[in-house]
Amino acid sequence: MNKHQSVNRHQQATLNLWQNDQVSANDDDNNVVTGSHALSRPSRANYPAELVEKGVTTGFPDLDRALPWQGLPNTGLIEVICQQKEMRELQLLLPLLQQRSQGKQSLLWITPPYPLHSPTLANSGINLGNSFVVPPQTQCNHALWSIEKALQSPECSMVLAWQNWLSARVLRRLELAAQHGNTLGVLFHQRPRAQSPSTLQLEVHVAHTPSGQRALDVTVRQVKGKEQGSRHRLLFS
Repeated sequence: MNKHQSVNRHQQATLNLWQNDQVSANDDDNNVVTGSHALSRPSRANYPAELVEKGVTTGFPDLDRALPWQGLPNTGLIEVICQQKEMRELQLLLPLLQQRSQGKQSLLWITPPYPLHSPTLANSGINLGNSFVVPPQTQCNHALWSIEKALQSPECSMVLAWQNWLSARVLRRLELAAQHGNTLGVLFHQRPRAQSPSTLQLEVHVAHTPSGQRALDVTVRQVKGKEQGSRHRLLFS
């Protein structure tokens, strides 16, 4: 067997495992959250030292204060629950994207549901020179394989992926991959899950004020599996 055949067989075995995980996504559907929790705001004192390492600001001080990193974490897995398929949820990540896109490592966009408008992203301060896109028609198990391998790679600074029907088992596997690679993954999907193994779970709704100003309503659902429930309205100019 030549090296190419060996790699292909290994990749196919991994893809088959992801196929099994995809099928098992319905196994823990009872853990899907359908309502909102009105719970307490997290306190930095309640988390171990590795959790409160200074993170990257969201650009919204009120939201930053609600997170134990005083912003978004530097590594791990972030879930962004959003029912609308728009680009506005990326506003939460803008300072992070600006920071991560300036280095030599790659920025990977996996199956985004909308075309990425390069001039808009560039005008927002995001360097697209090291960005790579996996197209939305990619099969789910292939996309999950790409997410896992990118999170494990020291050549990748950040992974943004759009996937639905993610089981707790899949989320745990991706969280471990991010820990192994010391990198950050952001998963956009539509179903919040109770007791998620991810580092941070946010729920986002695109909204407008009575005067018509654009806004995002953000709920901090979980931090390292601990329910939170603080809510924040973020206004845009």
